[in-house]
Amino acid sequence: MMSLAMVQTASDLYAARGKPDFSSLARQFYEPVYRFILRQAPTAEDAADLTQETFIRAQKNFGRFDPEREFAPWLFTIARRTVADFYRQRRQLHELLEDGHADPAPDPRECLDVEESVEQLWSQARKLKPKYHQVLLLHYKENLSLKQTAVAMGLTTVHVKVLLFRARSALKRHLPANTLIEEETNHE
Repeated sequence: MMSLAMVQTASDLYAARGKPDFSSLARQFYEPVYRFILRQAPTAEDAADLTQETFIRAQKNFGRFDPEREFAPWLFTIARRTVADFYRQRRQLHELLEDGHADPAPDPRECLDVEESVEQLWSQARKLKPKYHQVLLLHYKENLSLKQTAVAMGLTTVHVKVLLFRARSALKRHLPANTLIEEETNHE
């Protein structure tokens, strides 16, 4: 599997392989986008559907993509917005069906007894505000730089740094005292 750090811009792909078609980009980025969405979706089936929707949206807008810019942040922005739309529609449906008083069923993965601190950390991260969770996923799980994370989320780099600080602080408050959270600020 090719890491996102290996191919940063579509122009890198042009130089490496000639002009890539959308299907080659989709194959290359499918797994990272799926993992990003899976960590936010209630089920693996929802994640697969949302990943497919992300690539459909990306393909429809591929003509508007600037090949001089980085492809990964552009694609993760579409993925993030697709997930947000999913939850917005789901919330509206719950409000219509149940007057908005019922909580969605908990994710079975969150109910498991977490033995390793990393698993516990990500389990707690899922419970944070969506922006906190997303910034942690993009920066630490998908290894996007601060700048790439900012582009993907439509924020400034300074705002991303603030969100990362706040997300780590929120995690510290929710984790047992013996769990280590790495204070990494130069993860670029």
